[in-house]
Amino acid sequence: MIMFFPKFYEDELIYSVCARYYVKSGYQSYIYAAEDLFKKKTDRPDLEFINSFNDEILDVIKQNYDVKEVIENHTMFPYYGRFVNGERKQKAFQCLCNMEGGYHNLLPMRIRKDGNKRYMRYCPLCVKEDREKYGETYWHRLHQMIGLYICPLHSCYLENSKIPIASKESPRLYCAELEIPDEVESKLSD
Repeated sequence: MIMFFPKFYEDELIYSVCARYYVKSGYQSYIYAAEDLFKKKTDRPDLEFINSFNDEILDVIKQNYDVKEVIENHTMFPYYGRFVNGERKQKAFQCLCNMEGGYHNLLPMRIRKDGNKRYMRYCPLCVKEDREKYGETYWHRLHQMIGLYICPLHSCYLENSKIPIASKESPRLYCAELEIPDEVESKLSD
């Protein structure tokens, strides 16, 4: 039974909220959290979009948020969706609202052909501000945009974490607060 689920921070990926839930709930293993969160415990957490949540966690989320609002404000849909026409964009949005996987076929998901992996990124100055304001940091959706290397808020370079996006590694929920070092030097852009 879900007794607690964190509130969403501004521009926070839903993956990040789930990772904070996992850590703060004290699960001994990822698989136990996956059983409570997802329809299928074997589902791999989607770092950029939304997983197929089970009914209990969906009810908890819906107590405070509309699913459409979550997709628009806490997934990468607005960034990928702007590159497709209206009908295709609407179909992808419906797939996300229904928590179906078909959105991957409808959105222009860039595939890396150079063999380099993408990693979850963060801005050292946003991290510092988050920790001062909330007592923890989180994965910002803005920092995960492909082609964005400088934080628009602080004009410093984004740093790669060790968390790969779209990896074949074992599924896991990586909490930003535990993955991002306490002290990170920011490199300002020119």
